[in-house]
Amino acid sequence: MTLHHRQMAADPTPSLRQLDDLNACCVIYLRLWCDGPEGRAAVRRDLTNGLGPRRAGNAIEAFETVITLLSQHHQRKLMRHAVDCPCLGADEAAFAQFIATAATGEREEALWLAMDLIRPDMAMHLTAAASAFGLRIAQMLTLRIPPVLH
Repeated sequence: MTLHHRQMAADPTPSLRQLDDLNACCVIYLRLWCDGPEGRAAVRRDLTNGLGPRRAGNAIEAFETVITLLSQHHQRKLMRHAVDCPCLGADEAAFAQFIATAATGEREEALWLAMDLIRPDMAMHLTAAASAFGLRIAQMLTLRIPPVLH
């Protein structure tokens, strides 16, 4: 557990502002995507603006896979806050941490985190999709193209 994670765990009301860009982006995209068609369109636009059409397509496909696997094979339904809520829920923090861990190549740690989210037999598939998505978001942030929604 990193210092960042210990500080978040100690804070009784964590907020999105406490997250780094990658984690915040994951939470915002999760909220938007789950909010419905308009939110999904906003995520697609943001990724296309940040990555270009081809790379955005890969990121969207990976994110759709993550969301599909989570919804079909979850251990329990993820709780999330409203799109415009400044708070950070425990499930949202776990989701963002999982994506970020998968993106950094920490496969074993990401697999353990995935098994808390979905059935263990699907964890490898979820981790692969999360890694692909997280790497694209990290690439977008590294290119200094901040997400429009953040």
